[in-house]
Amino acid sequence: MEPLEDWRSPKFEEELGRLDRGGISFEFLRRNEEYRDHYKSAAGESSADQQAVIAAREGLARRWGVLFPGRS
Repeated sequence: MEPLEDWRSPKFEEELGRLDRGGISFEFLRRNEEYRDHYKSAAGESSADQQAVIAAREGLARRWGVLFPGRS
């Protein structure tokens, strides 16, 4: 996950103005501490048990209503 920028900066305001609904949603989520913790946990799941990895990612998607395109 990218580092957070100061949302009050003129640069950020300009970038935010170019975002679609999904982009704005992502910006909101990535600033949510609970989401960041859950994402780190799910992304860090590298168990040999592939079912555990899938379950961690599905739990993240269900809890936060997100999809990760390009992942099986």
